[in-house]
Amino acid sequence: MSQINLKKNIITSGSFRIVILILSFLISWISARYLGVTLKGEYSYLITLCGFMWTVLDLGVYRSYPYIVRKRPDEVQTLFGWTIITMFFEIVVMTSIGVAFLDFWNKLIGYQLSPVKIIFLVMFVSLNKAFMQLQAIYMGMNRVLENSISHFLISVVFFILLLIGYFALIDVDRIDILLLFNLIGLACSVLYLAFRNRWGNWYKELNIKTIKLFYSYGFRVFLSSLFIMLLIRADIVLIKHFLDFSEVGIYSLAAHIVDFIQIASNLVGGLLFVKLSDIEDDISKWLLLKKTLLIFFFFITLANLGFGLIGKPVMQIMFGADFVPVYYVYFWLMPAAYGLSFGSLFNNYLNSKGFPIISIILPAIALVLNITLNMLLIPTMGINGAALATSISYFLWFLLIVYFEQRDSKGKMLHYLMPTWKDVTDLYRETVIEIKEMMNNISHKKA
Repeated sequence: MSQINLKKNIITSGSFRIVILILSFLISWISARYLGVTLKGEYSYLITLCGFMWTVLDLGVYRSYPYIVRKRPDEVQTLFGWTIITMFFEIVVMTSIGVAFLDFWNKLIGYQLSPVKIIFLVMFVSLNKAFMQLQAIYMGMNRVLENSISHFLISVVFFILLLIGYFALIDVDRIDILLLFNLIGLACSVLYLAFRNRWGNWYKELNIKTIKLFYSYGFRVFLSSLFIMLLIRADIVLIKHFLDFSEVGIYSLAAHIVDFIQIASNLVGGLLFVKLSDIEDDISKWLLLKKTLLIFFFFITLANLGFGLIGKPVMQIMFGADFVPVYYVYFWLMPAAYGLSFGSLFNNYLNSKGFPIISIILPAIALVLNITLNMLLIPTMGINGAALATSISYFLWFLLIVYFEQRDSKGKMLHYLMPTWKDVTDLYRETVIEIKEMMNNISHKKA
């Protein structure tokens, strides 16, 4: 198994993510214009429910895949084969159950679904789950390029189709159209990742013991992932319960901005988990975490300052007057960007230690607080209350991880984790050197 070069992987993946970030912004802009406030709320609500479904179906497997690949590289074909088999099985079974009990699902979620929408949502759940599992395998194999291309494919295919749909598909069910576009993008990426693998006689290599092993690992991760997912998305469901879809639409766009800002931690977090899984001693892990946290702090601060300065006219010009309230809601969500990024990074650190029980308990505590605060604050403060509840609960999650890890390390961790002025200046010098090297490489290539 190849050694992990975290810096190289971040540069490779980061180059693609910059393009993906631009495409994601354009997709968010065009889709908001295409749907309007109310349909945007409906779409966000359905996607949130899909996120819950695929998390439950996955049972934490995708989180365990990189760990399994690093520890048992000979079992990779079992992971590939099982991913594809379960994807097709889920599509057939869930579609049948969904269409057969359509009225039940409509009452359960408080939304009028059609058979077509059921089929689209089922396929979205299964394909998204398969995509996450496949890219996790490639991440564990240290094949970051394939992983990055797969993410890029989803964005570029969705963007092209959305652009066509915006001008050509007017008198249609616009939510169905966006779901279809998402499906096509996911299908392209799943096919790409599947065909990049050398299958051979893969069915002969299915190892039942390995399947049991990653479900054993996965179940520990599953509860943690489920609580984290609910922590991140429970506010959408509760806003829909107390308010209406137009409020969901405004809030979901504000939350999407947090996702934009948090994209660096999403990029680095998975790569960091693989690297941390290879490191045995805690001190080396803490020093790596410190540098990563410093980078994120500066990045998030600059992003928040930028949005604070130009966010309102951008919302007015690009999204329309109906979405201007997003600007004010986001101020309540600014602390959430720090809490979610730092909490996600530290959670990857916990997972690299073998998925300890504390990685389940802490997000569960934060989730209980989040739901409680949402139920108290939404009726009185509206979507601002949901944003405040989210910010408080995210920060609590991060602080709880730090507190328990500090106690577990007998007071040693913060000594290595707390940044000094020297760490800041060293990071600045390293960044300047890296930029100069990149510029020199570009100039040499042009020459």
